[in-house]
Amino acid sequence: MIGKLISKLIGFIFWACALALLAIPAYFWYRSGQPMQVKAAQQIAPGITLREFWVSRVEQWKKWDDELRRVGKKGACLESGYVFFTLRAIAAGPFVLDLRFHQDDQKYTHSIIEGNNNVIPPDELLYNNNLINAWWAMIEESSWAEYAHAPGFPVKALGQQRACSTTYPVTMPKIP
Repeated sequence: MIGKLISKLIGFIFWACALALLAIPAYFWYRSGQPMQVKAAQQIAPGITLREFWVSRVEQWKKWDDELRRVGKKGACLESGYVFFTLRAIAAGPFVLDLRFHQDDQKYTHSIIEGNNNVIPPDELLYNNNLINAWWAMIEESSWAEYAHAPGFPVKALGQQRACSTTYPVTMPKIP
């Protein structure tokens, strides 16, 4: 009797966790189609969504990858963009939890925000919202901060052009 109860409880917990693991990405996909909450993004392009912003990043990275391959280099701008976006998106959750947990410790909070290049969503989104919305706000803020004006890296074969750089609005430099 107790064994069946424990077995059912473990099964319920397993399925609840599996559902949560599917629900969070589904919610994030939904939110990526809504206007970004980043003030700088809305000032430049009112109504822009993270999906629209991301498409413009992908287009720039593809052009850079083509240019890098043209001069015999491995084009990895697009690959790197996806990898680092995913890592930032995953890390944003624990980062938000850490900020919330240490909200009253100003010295600690200041140090971790500074370590994140001062990239955080506004307090009302970070602290006065549910965790999932705060997590999403952090994903948007970090994506904008990292990819709106990414400097890239110089490539000698391209005349020291900074490959993998991105700008918003899109302006691709002339490649020699």
